[in-house]
Amino acid sequence: MGWAREERFAGAAVQLAACLGEYLDWRRHFDDWITVAEAAREAAHRSGDRLDEAIAWNSLGLALRQAGRAEEAIDAHTRARDFFQAAGDSHREAMAWGNLGLALRRAGRAREAISALRRVRDLFQAAGDSHREANAWGNLGSALRAVGRAEEAIDAHTRARDLYQAAGDRHREARAWNNFGLALRQAGRIEEAIEAYGKSLELRREFEDWYGEGRTLSNLAFAHEAARRPAEARTAYLQSADAYTRANAPTEAAQARAAAEALA
Repeated sequence: MGWAREERFAGAAVQLAACLGEYLDWRRHFDDWITVAEAAREAAHRSGDRLDEAIAWNSLGLALRQAGRAEEAIDAHTRARDFFQAAGDSHREAMAWGNLGLALRRAGRAREAISALRRVRDLFQAAGDSHREANAWGNLGSALRAVGRAEEAIDAHTRARDLYQAAGDRHREARAWNNFGLALRQAGRIEEAIEAYGKSLELRREFEDWYGEGRTLSNLAFAHEAARRPAEARTAYLQSADAYTRANAPTEAAQARAAAEALA
């Protein structure tokens, strides 16, 4: 994106970075995503367009979080939030709060994440944006699960799942079913968790979401282990390894194969 260094192309660079981000995230090319987002941020800063700069900071934060650089992501999303707030863009400010909450959770700062995500949920609920409210409920559920509040997490993931179903967003519904399963497992409701993972897998496969499929299969395997069904667990781990391989996630694939071999 060398052309993005020209001020006249700054807006296009920001838009392109946002579009490419979704693809690069899906295919897990995080270093490329960071490079693209950095170029867009620099271009927006040089042009003096603070709204574009806020959008670019937000995109960069997402890429940094996915690359495991949580503290840098927190800084990026904080900057995005402050820019959006200064621009009077309350909708994007709420989105930046949500991404900040995710970065805080990734950094192990779960209680701060819960506070941020509750704020996001309330903002989108008040705005009547049920789709983004669903996302906020799901993220809040994951943060609650991180501090062992399983029953509250079950309620949050149920709300997320139902809102995604109502919106017809089957891809995000798949993620909600997976997270619902995690909360059920944490609460000791293993058979219900296994059923939830099955629902998630059906939907993941519709979209060739290989990384998501690998994750859900690993969760399913762990649940089978908890239910003392080692043969079923081993099969699920091997399937998980295959899915992770297709998703270009060799570390996760190796971990799943090792877990399967331990049950042989």
